[in-house]
Amino acid sequence: MVGDRKYDILGAKANGVASIGVRYGYAAPGELEAAGADFVVQSVEELSRLLEKLR
Repeated sequence: MVGDRKYDILGAKANGVASIGVRYGYAAPGELEAAGADFVVQSVEELSRLLEKLR
């Protein structure tokens, strides 16, 4: 699951899905980490690199 708010991360966790928080969205500083995101990226480019790495 890729999301920009804690609700996305919490939903992924509730369904047993790995989560990637993206900082270029609406989350407050530290929100994604506090929700327990498996990964957090700063940009679309960083997201792309992470997805390739996880492939």
